[in-house]
Amino acid sequence: MNLPEYIESGILESYVLGAVSDQERQEVNCLSAVYPEIREELDQLMLAFEEYATMNSVEPPAELKNSIMAQLDFAKPAQEAVVKPMPVFRDEPVQSINSKQTYTYKFTWVVAASFGLVVLAFSYYLFSQLNTAKQSLVTLRTSNETLQANLRQLQVRQQHDNDLVALLSQPGTQVIKLTGNEKAPSGDLSVYWNARSQRVDIDVSSLPSLPADQQYQLWSLVDGKPIDAGVFDAGNAIGTVQRLNRAIGRADAFAVTIEKRGGSPTPNLSNLVAIKELKV
Repeated sequence: MNLPEYIESGILESYVLGAVSDQERQEVNCLSAVYPEIREELDQLMLAFEEYATMNSVEPPAELKNSIMAQLDFAKPAQEAVVKPMPVFRDEPVQSINSKQTYTYKFTWVVAASFGLVVLAFSYYLFSQLNTAKQSLVTLRTSNETLQANLRQLQVRQQHDNDLVALLSQPGTQVIKLTGNEKAPSGDLSVYWNARSQRVDIDVSSLPSLPADQQYQLWSLVDGKPIDAGVFDAGNAIGTVQRLNRAIGRADAFAVTIEKRGGSPTPNLSNLVAIKELKV
């Protein structure tokens, strides 16, 4: 199971907000019991929502509570006035004794319904705030991922610069800049060669990507004879210093060709992409 993908799907936030089906709720319960990572993410989300609700809680005004309690404070039966029967001299409609009680029940229902509407409105407000908090969490998570990606790029760049400094600090290291011909018009790479240590490194700034069965191959030319200096890649390798596994003690020039993966014993000059003669 891909835990990071499942955690980032948003189902855990919906679970905390109570916006999942019974099947999804059972699934989250089971997975959180099996995977500590999901349990930890749930705990963090619940804690974040609780803190957000606490910080944004709105306490009902005291006047509202006093008003409702005053309306619900009905007269006690012991204090009701005693109704004495009066002589009836005319046939007139007589008000039922239960009319006052019926009115009281209706009034109580109206007050309770009003209070329920207040609670419902407050619940809707709280739910809206929780949704806002969820969106904020998603935004923060996206920003965090972007920052992490930028940090990784900076780390790669820092490593690249450190490698170049280490090469250039070695006595005898030469830097040979090669540019591409018509087969690689935007080609740009540097060869770091140290005749004393016979070490060769390649730093590719720009070269076309090749099929999986092909590689670039570096050649050193000595008295017109090509000598294999090692193979290297472009594409994903751009921005990194590649050390070649060949010892080169002499070179009058360096050239780059496209060969089959693993290299060739002799260069295919029809696939020559760059060449640079060393100054004497």
